[in-house]
Amino acid sequence: MPQLAFVIAAITSAVLTTVFFVKAYSAHLNANAVHYQSMSTLVAEDIAAGNFARVDEALDRIAPGRAAVLNDANQKVAGTLTVKAGKSAEVYPVKFEGRQVGQLVAAPVSSFTPPIPYLLAIAIVLTYGLIGAFFARVYAGLVATYLAQITNIVKNFSVQGPVDYRHENLDFAEFRTLNVAAIRATRRVAREIHELRTSAQYDSRTGLLNEHALNARLEDVLPQVDYAKPAALIVLELSGYATGTQWDTTSPAHAGDKIIAVLKEAIEKTEAQRGLPQGTWSIASLFTDQFAILLHDFGQRDEIASIAREVQNAFRNPIKIEERQVSITVFGSIVLIPEDGDSVTQIRQRAEATILDLKRQGKTGFSFYSPKLERQRDAMRKLEAELRQAVEQDRFVPLFQPKVDLRTGRIFGSEALARWELDSGRLASPSVFIDLAEETGLINAIGEQIMRKACTETAELNLHGHRVSVAVNVSPKQFEREGLSQMILDALAKSGLSPRQLEIEITESLAIQHPERVRSVLKPLRKLGIKLAVDDFGTGHSNLATLTRLDFDVFKIDRQFVAGTPHDRQANAIVDMILSMAKTLEMQIVGEGIETEKQAAFLKAQGCDVGQGYLFSPPVTAEAYRKLVEDQPFLIERLRA
Repeated sequence: MPQLAFVIAAITSAVLTTVFFVKAYSAHLNANAVHYQSMSTLVAEDIAAGNFARVDEALDRIAPGRAAVLNDANQKVAGTLTVKAGKSAEVYPVKFEGRQVGQLVAAPVSSFTPPIPYLLAIAIVLTYGLIGAFFARVYAGLVATYLAQITNIVKNFSVQGPVDYRHENLDFAEFRTLNVAAIRATRRVAREIHELRTSAQYDSRTGLLNEHALNARLEDVLPQVDYAKPAALIVLELSGYATGTQWDTTSPAHAGDKIIAVLKEAIEKTEAQRGLPQGTWSIASLFTDQFAILLHDFGQRDEIASIAREVQNAFRNPIKIEERQVSITVFGSIVLIPEDGDSVTQIRQRAEATILDLKRQGKTGFSFYSPKLERQRDAMRKLEAELRQAVEQDRFVPLFQPKVDLRTGRIFGSEALARWELDSGRLASPSVFIDLAEETGLINAIGEQIMRKACTETAELNLHGHRVSVAVNVSPKQFEREGLSQMILDALAKSGLSPRQLEIEITESLAIQHPERVRSVLKPLRKLGIKLAVDDFGTGHSNLATLTRLDFDVFKIDRQFVAGTPHDRQANAIVDMILSMAKTLEMQIVGEGIETEKQAAFLKAQGCDVGQGYLFSPPVTAEAYRKLVEDQPFLIERLRA
């Protein structure tokens, strides 16, 4: 810094001195020019008159050896000019009465003398440089001191607050401003760091630990546990409050707060009962309705089962939220550490697998992890891979179960039932793959294959003179897909089957729960003549008002009611009720699961239109179904004969 200041000061003073010298030299030249212009004016008249002797005399008197006059031919006509003087001479025009009569060549009257000696000028330049370096050193020292004070404010600042804000008086306003800005900035940074650390560990929605923090605590616990002193991870999923009470953007925020408060109170109460300080066990929020509790400092399996029951009991009674009583269902898993897992990933995966298994079994409450779940999971993964391959290879085919007119015995249609054709040639029933297909979304592709092939086979029968219809089941999951209507229309277009010969079967529960969705999807299809049937009627919570608004064509009486006829009075009453309602609404009735002649006779006597079941035929291949349609073995006239 001082060296740079010296150079800058020296250069500045040198420039100023040079400017001073240049101005002095310029003044010297101007003085000479004025002198000789006056001289040319003095001799102009004599030159014009040709009186060169007087001109010569005047020049020798005024500037001996330093001035001469030239005529128009550049010949000297008066005065003298030495060789030395000629080197620095200047030419001045001589004019008389507006015309040029000659030229005056003259050297400066005197040589230039600097205003101050050159050595003195150099000394001045060096002095200014040294003075500048001195003041620069002093200023640099002040700047370094002030910056050190301000730097220490930032350096000594911790996320808990400032260590010490005291400092010496700052002489410059700029440094005082910088000091204040540094203090404010460090305070702001401290707040932001604190918020970041908090958000990195806590869920902003619930105030509980988040998933990242739970994983970190699991990492800390793993090295500290063994079989004699285990830990445990409880993961619980709460349901039953999703409609109108969930803590999402469409429901009151305090609904979730109330449920979390119940959970925290249950944990704190359990800790207190065991003499543990509050907060010994960690509670984390994983998803909207899923939480985790990391337990340690407990006994063995029986004690953790007791803890889980106490948590479940906290939700046994409905919770009052905005004047509403909300029932909470608990699904929970318990993973012992290290017995059931020795890594965070393994522990979390096994907790999730246990909850899924609990749901598949239709159970609630808590369940301990079991190694058999690993085998089940591996089997499901293998099945899913095979299912995806089968979809790609178009290996799903329909079997056809005939629908028989109970009055005449004629086969007039069928229900297409999905089967998976395995590599061995065997056919797998829907119970093997439907649940997994719906869970993975493959049900849409499978449904498309069944719809396309069922329409194609039925269209071929029509081409051979057998006018039959076909009913195809549509899964509730398929209704979630936007392209369902187009898929059905494509199947009809490719097969050439008339829309009036296609019947779409949906479950009663789908019709009741999502009537608007069903109506919007099927409305354009109904206009084309496609029929709509409600399957398994009477097994759910029937809402006749909703069902009639959907304008069904066919009601199918579930096999569980048909199985009780004609000996079970209650089954008979239910069937009579369904048949009476169908007649009033002018709908066709299909009795499913007919297995005996007595059942068929009872349904026929009560006015049932159509029968379907193993009495007539099990589901058969397209070739076998074609033969049944051609032979018509159930015609009453043929049976009598």
